[in-house]
Amino acid sequence: MLTRKLAFAALTGVVLLSAAPAGAQYYDPYGRPPPPRYDYDRPPPPYGYDRPRYNDDRGYDRPYRARRFGDMCETSRGTCETRPTPVGSSCRCYIEGFGEKRGIIQ
Repeated sequence: MLTRKLAFAALTGVVLLSAAPAGAQYYDPYGRPPPPRYDYDRPPPPYGYDRPRYNDDRGYDRPYRARRFGDMCETSRGTCETRPTPVGSSCRCYIEGFGEKRGIIQ
């Protein structure tokens, strides 16, 4: 009698746990942080606050702009200098003891 109650309780627990929704959340470690919340205690920023500003010397400021060109070829066995090439394109290096290796511009 006791085993039947114990088996029924275990079966009920398994059924209840399988019906619970999964609590997984997406996380992107390389993404930008979310913008700050503007609740009732603080007004939103003024118009144009987050827009790029014009600078007479360099034109528009672009704070989140990534580099377009790189001059280092990175392989599995080491790095070497190369001519400026767009970041992410393929390249080759001759590494002493390993020969010619292919890599990517960093």
